Amino acid sequence: MYKCKFCIKECLSKKSLTSHQCFCKSNPDRKDPATWATGNRKGIHSWNAGLFGDPRLKHTEDAKRKMSDKMCERSAEWHIENGKRVSLTINRKVLEGTWHTSLAKHMHVDYNGVDLHGSWELAYAKFLDLNNIKWVRNKDSFLYMFSGKERRYTPDFYLIDTDEYIEIKGYKTEKDDAKWAQFPANKKLRILMHKDLKELNII
Repeated sequence: MYKCKFCIKECLSKKSLTSHQCFCKSNPDRKDPATWATGNRKGIHSWNAGLFGDPRLKHTEDAKRKMSDKMCERSAEWHIENGKRVSLTINRKVLEGTWHTSLAKHMHVDYNGVDLHGSWELAYAKFLDLNNIKWVRNKDSFLYMFSGKERRYTPDFYLIDTDEYIEIKGYKTEKDDAKWAQFPANKKLRILMHKDLKELNII
C-alpha cells in the first residue's frame, strides 16, 4: 500500500498515489481540477473533470449518446474480428487433430465423485443413470499407431451389462479414424457424436 504524504490516505499503486496527491485537499500546492483538466493537460476527457463537480465541464446528453453509440459500434467491430480469429484458430486445431483433446483436458466436471470431461459427458452420464444403465468411467486403454508412433486410446465410458465402450466426440479427426479403425475386433465400441446425442435427447 502507498500512503499520501499529506493526508495519510492509502492508495493501491504508485500511479493512484501520484494522482491523489496532486489534488489532495491537504496538499497546500494542490492543483485545481477544473483548470488542470481543461488547460494544463491536453487530451484529458472533460467528463473526468466533471467528476470534480464543475457543471461547465460535463458532457451534454447528446454528446454522451454519440459517444455511447460510437463505443458500441467499435465494440461490435471488435467482436466480429475477434470471432473470426477464434473461428480460424478452432478450424486449424481441428485439422491438426488437437482441438478436442486439448479442450477436454481442461474441462473437468465432478459427477458423484467421477471426473468427467465437459457438459456432453455429464449429460450422457445422467442419461445412463436415469435409464438404470450400469456404467463406469473407463480406464482401459488400447494400442494404436498414428504418424509412425505407438499410442494408447482410452474411450470415455464402459457399459457393464452390454460390455460396450462409449466415446463421446465433438469433432472427428484423422487421429480419431486411426483409433477407431485399430480398435480390437473382439471389443464393442460405440461413437456418439453431437447428432447422436441430439437424437437420443441427451443434449
